[in-house]
Formats: sequence, structure tokens, C-alpha cells
Amino acid sequence: MSKGSQRMGVFICSCGGNIDTSLDTQALHQAANNMKNVVNVSEMEFACSPESRRKIAEAVKRFKMDRVLIAACSPKLYLKEFQETVEEADRKGCFVEMCNIREQCAWIHPKDRPAATAKALDMLRMSYDRLMLQSSTEKSNVSQVNKMRCTGCGICESVCNFNAIHVAPDKDYGGSRKANVNINACEGCGACVAACPTAALDQTCFSNAQIISQIETYLRDTSMGFPRIVVFSCHWCSYTAADTAGLKRMAMDPHFVVIRTMCSARVDPEWVLKALSKGADGVLVLAGHPGRCHYEIGNLRTRKRMTLLHKYLEQMGFDPDRFQISYVDSEEVESYVSTINEYVEKVRVLGTNPIDPHARISPKRLEMPWLDIKPPKKWDEGLDL
Repeated sequence: MSKGSQRMGVFICSCGGNIDTSLDTQALHQAANNMKNVVNVSEMEFACSPESRRKIAEAVKRFKMDRVLIAACSPKLYLKEFQETVEEADRKGCFVEMCNIREQCAWIHPKDRPAATAKALDMLRMSYDRLMLQSSTEKSNVSQVNKMRCTGCGICESVCNFNAIHVAPDKDYGGSRKANVNINACEGCGACVAACPTAALDQTCFSNAQIISQIETYLRDTSMGFPRIVVFSCHWCSYTAADTAGLKRMAMDPHFVVIRTMCSARVDPEWVLKALSKGADGVLVLAGHPGRCHYEIGNLRTRKRMTLLHKYLEQMGFDPDRFQISYVDSEEVESYVSTINEYVEKVRVLGTNPIDPHARISPKRLEMPWLDIKPPKKWDEGLDL
């Protein structure tokens, strides 16, 4: 985790009984109090109300916070408003993260308070890690290049659908070809980052370190018991369906956690391998239907990349049945619920992941030292990743 003088405030919303009737917000309060660099924890009945937002702004000023974590509803609803609240407190560079414990926990697990609480605690810890690792001053989500790692292969340029990346000789690197990102043209889908074979690309708000930290944090805690399933969800498609499932109070099995990305094309195959190597009993990627992507062709790249990954999982030492890619659009709420519930049952039949989560699998990427898996020579060749 990044070092420095981070000062985080945690605000836990009960939403007028919509949250605290299904899970123990006091347990969240206690957990937040024990988190490093947390300088203040507050509980609120309605965090989105003008009065609560005023109190949040006052607390941000008083405690000189540079990070604000709000455990409440979906970031699709109020993230922008809370960001504006923090800006009104004149704390430039203060980051805001929302932990979606209402739609994607309390409302879908209303009859199992212990499980809902355990899951909410996992979600809070994951959001905490993600927020602590937010280091870029760039508030928008764009791709960035580490030119020391870039080999100029051009894969990123070939997969970008918005003409935002160009590879050209760079005089600062002896004329070697390097990728350059036009942040004004970048839409933040992350397809280029997942396709980069040297980890030279990353995102400002959905970085590899942030996602990996979320995976590790979830799998480190065993209180939920078997099975433990990681679901990668597209912000525009399946994540929206997940929120609507909560709004409709559709009951779901609690043995999964959602990790949000802006597009399924951002899901790196190495995230899947990381989750499985750390003991995840299953990994599910939920993309939008091919041809119906917010970024036009992102899920087409997801389908090709994940289909290829599935073919090689067994030779890498993993059970391919523990990985699945499915397609759910934003309006397909029933499909979202049934897909996850059925996948959880499938994993239950498979049993626990036999891989020792403490075993070191060895390095492939510089910042991902758990992998030493050599992909097939044809991994990138001839494929529109």
C-alpha cells in the first residue's frame, strides 16, 4: 500500500433503515475505526441529505482529510454529488470512494444478517484499499504510460477504438518507439491496459494495484466460508443490472463479491489468474452482450481475450470450470440474478479450490510478482485483443 500522510474519513449511512435492518452498521463502524490512517468515522441516517453533506464537508475540513469513503448506496447515484461536497470543503486532491452496501448487499441479502454483515465488511475493506491506493491527481479515469516499460509493440494502439493512443519514435528515449496517450481523447475503457503485454499501461482510477488489492483483501478473509467467488462487472452493463436487482429486492446468494470496472475489456487475464491462485473458488466475468457495448466494441475484445484464457487455464494448472464469462446487459436484471445464483451453485458442486493460496506461482509482470506463467507464443499474435 502506498505510503504517505493519508487522512481518511469514513461515513456510514443507514439510509433510514434500508441498510441497518439487513446488516450491522455498528460492525462496520468498529472495523473502520481500526483501519490505518482513518481519522474519523461517522454514522448518518441519510448521507445524501443536504444536512449530512454539510457535516461531511465540515469533517473533511476539520480533520484535513484527503480521502473520503462513504458506505452507502451505488456510486452511480451519488458519487458526483459527494465529490462536489468535498470540493466545497476546499480540499483539493481529496479522493472520494463509495462502497455500495445498499443495492449490492443489504437489499439483496435481507434474510441473512450475519452473511450480509460479513460481506459488507469485506466490501468496506476492499473500498478502503482501493481508496488508499488512489494516488493520481487526475480525477478522470484515463490510461497512462510508463515509457520505461513500453517496448513500442503497438498492441495498445491497435485495440484503442477512440484513436487516443499513438506509438511513435520518442527522442527522449533515443528514438525508440513509445506509446503516447491523448488524455483528451481517452474514454477510460481500459482495453489498452489489459492488452499491454509489458504492463507499461495503467489507469488512473482503476489501476492494477487497486484491483489486485481488492482481490487479495476479499480472499484474505475467510469468515464468509465456502464458496468465495469474484465477479468482475462492467459499470455500464452488469453493474447497472446489479443495482436494479437490489432496487427490486431480488434475493441472491451472498457468497460473491463484485469488483467494478468501467468496461469488461479492462479485465486483465492476470486478475483471473491472481484470484484463482489466491484461493478463489470461482471467477465470473460479466460483460455486456457483444455488439451492445458503451465503448462500442469493448466486450468483443473481452470475448476473444477471455475465450482464449479459458482454453489455456488447464495447462497453467487451473481448473477451467472455475472460470466463466457471461453476458448481461443493464436491463437484464433477472438474467443477472440467475447467472450469479446458478454459478454459485455450480462452484458448490466443484468444491473448494484445491490450490494453496500461499503458494508462490512466480513472476511475469514487474508489479505482479505472483505469476511465472508463460503464455503460449500465439497469445497476442493474430488476435484482435
